[in-house]
Amino acid sequence: MIALIRCRPLTAFFVLAYLGSWVLWSPWWLSQSGVGVLPLELPFVAVAGINQLGLFAGPFASALLVTRIIEGRDGSRRLLRRMVQWRARPFWYVLALVVIPAATGLCYLFLPGTTFVVDGGVITALAVLTTTYVTYLLGGPVQEEIGWRGFALPRFQTRLSPVTAALVLGVIHCFWHAPLFLTSEWDTARHEPSQFLAYLLLVVSMSVILSWLFNGSHGSVMLAILGHNGINWALFAAGTVTGQTVENNWPASLGLTALAIVTIAVTKGRLGHPPHATGGEIPPRPAV
Repeated sequence: MIALIRCRPLTAFFVLAYLGSWVLWSPWWLSQSGVGVLPLELPFVAVAGINQLGLFAGPFASALLVTRIIEGRDGSRRLLRRMVQWRARPFWYVLALVVIPAATGLCYLFLPGTTFVVDGGVITALAVLTTTYVTYLLGGPVQEEIGWRGFALPRFQTRLSPVTAALVLGVIHCFWHAPLFLTSEWDTARHEPSQFLAYLLLVVSMSVILSWLFNGSHGSVMLAILGHNGINWALFAAGTVTGQTVENNWPASLGLTALAIVTIAVTKGRLGHPPHATGGEIPPRPAV
């Protein structure tokens, strides 16, 4: 098994990420709030705990395990250090904290019939939005990005052009969520078939944008986490200020698709991956 992982580390990572998450999520998606195979009625606390276990057993644990096997303990440490690699030009923070959330959420504010509701006043709303931003970090981005961008993206870029690598990774990332679509608790719109297409477009566009963010910030998984979290949080924020749960993936999908197209055009398809870099090599972080 170890020899196989060393021979095909990227394939091993994807297999283990899917297997780890899908198996650990199975009590949830097989329960009565999923496909109904198991006679289980899970309370919210149990669902939240199972979700976290699946996230950590998937891309997070898989990235660390495969890295440890192919690069040793030092490789695992380098990967973990990228999760706290905060030194980057201000532009990348603006992209992660402002531009990406805006591209995701602003479209919802201009839909016909939209009204603005701020229950409890502005201060309360700001407190809720701030608390939720921090909470959402552990709802997926922290566990996922060490694998998708930290491990998989640089290796994909040794074989494929930056744009192709981002697109392929986005499709793989999207279908990793498949069991969650079978549950009633997962808060992603799926009430009609076109929402699945919109979600695929959203995740693939996100992959393009986060690839630029990761490459441009010299391999900072931390910036990728913030960018990913900005998308999740913006959907919640849109629902909070309009007083309506987001039940349509298309506004966010179209906003992120537009940003992804601009990203490809501005970078001439390089997505921050410099022409002189060999394959998926991550450029060294500049001294700050």
